Amino acid sequence: MERDRPVQGLGERDGALRRNGFHPTMVSIGRRPADRVFPDGAFLVASVRGTVVGEEGFLLVFNRGLLRVERSELTEAAASFRAAAVLRPEHPVVWFLLGVTLRTMGRAEEAVAALHVALHLRPGHPDTLFHLASVHLERRRPGCALPALRRLIALWPGHEGAAFALGSALMALDDPEEAERAFRLAALLQPDGAAVNNNVGAAIMAQRRPGAALGHFRRAVRIDPARPEHRKNLGIAQLMRGELEEGFRDYEWRTGQAVWQWNQSFPGKPVWDGGPLDGRTILVHYEQGLGDTVQFVRYFPLLKARGARTVFECQPLLKQLLATAPGIDMLVARGEALPDFDCCLSLMSLPHRCRTRADTIPQGIPYLRTDPERAAFWRERVCGHARPGELRIGIQWRADGGDRSIPLDCFEAVSQVPGARLFSLQQAVGLDELERLGARFGIVDLPGRRAGAEGFRDTAALAEAMDLVVACDSVVGHVAGALGRPVFLALPWLGDWRWMKHPDCTPWYPAHRLFRMARPNDWQGVMLRVAEAVADEVRRARS
Repeated sequence: MERDRPVQGLGERDGALRRNGFHPTMVSIGRRPADRVFPDGAFLVASVRGTVVGEEGFLLVFNRGLLRVERSELTEAAASFRAAAVLRPEHPVVWFLLGVTLRTMGRAEEAVAALHVALHLRPGHPDTLFHLASVHLERRRPGCALPALRRLIALWPGHEGAAFALGSALMALDDPEEAERAFRLAALLQPDGAAVNNNVGAAIMAQRRPGAALGHFRRAVRIDPARPEHRKNLGIAQLMRGELEEGFRDYEWRTGQAVWQWNQSFPGKPVWDGGPLDGRTILVHYEQGLGDTVQFVRYFPLLKARGARTVFECQPLLKQLLATAPGIDMLVARGEALPDFDCCLSLMSLPHRCRTRADTIPQGIPYLRTDPERAAFWRERVCGHARPGELRIGIQWRADGGDRSIPLDCFEAVSQVPGARLFSLQQAVGLDELERLGARFGIVDLPGRRAGAEGFRDTAALAEAMDLVVACDSVVGHVAGALGRPVFLALPWLGDWRWMKHPDCTPWYPAHRLFRMARPNDWQGVMLRVAEAVADEVRRARS
């Protein structure tokens, strides 16, 4: 951008400003054309020029701040801008630069204060509003960012990035409908922006409309075909629609994401491409969570059918439980020494390499077995706490994170079903709720379950002793499903892609019955329906 020259070195230093984060693209997801720091360049020049004539002290301090920015000496730059603000406190540019410098340094509260002064001195300046909103978004305070972003859009409807950032804030506030509107406005300003088209799709997906999101993800992929996040999101939308072969193909792009944590580096060892495996040893390493491992370990017999010798590197917590899984020649926990092998693959890439469709999902359920001695031990303990004719129901309410956990309070209706006896299958998290509500709900918490890998074997044996398992979307539901036990699975508003769009069933676990949330955050409604279904099971068992 061309600038007038009265302010020394300002034009040359714009590049330094950008290198040090002085632009409003930091809050955006994906690559977008860089917004200019000073879209109103004449304002900057004129506001300083009007007072610096004959005021070499102010000019010296101000330019020293710009020079410090160029050298990435941000602490010194902030000190210079503070000194300039003392000399000329009426200059909004000085306060703006101080705020942006402090923002880049991570000193959020000081940055907010400086940017508020800049706004007071020049109300409605677009980049001051944008940086103020950006600080709040970076500090995960999306609600605080909304006023600045909405004011910015009202004053400058064509500001690149404002609608995009507003959509991001609204998504963080769990308002996907309003976020979709904001992203669509951003798409009008940037019709060829891959990130904004991707985000329109993401907002639609958050409303459980994967079919409507497909076109937006495909457009993002066409615009930027090398961007893995967009192709992965397309894959998730396809998986949710039950288009498994296409979905798993595009879901493979997750491995190219910078944030993907599951890359294993084995120099000289190729990644298996789905070709012949006769006489070759393949190392499969786990990916993502415990439940993912339990769900996809079913694929090993397909590798054996291709003539492979199989090695599986699993999570240490699951090693004992997976010892009975078919098709695994050697089980190694992460951190243990690996044998020699010819090729490797991430566990969750097996569905793609095996060209999985809904009608070719490996079944063979149960594909996990419990230790007979532990199973007999826990079956005897369970029978000792349940009256004859009572339905023994194992429950798990807390997952490790996200929106999948169910407050234990919501199990009250289930606990009141006559003829149902509840047993806790909960492990580490959520035990404080059990202490508070366990006696009131009549939940049996059998002592003696061991920790670590032994604890998972105990949990599996307990689940096998149940007539029914009621669980949130977590590893216990997967373990019970792999054992072939009936499971009532309670899902949040936006369920994971693996549960697709089928109303109440899943091809992954035929004995599962899915209970989907009808309205966002309505766990009470879900669990009331679960209680009714439990009552039906009790009546059926007694008939």
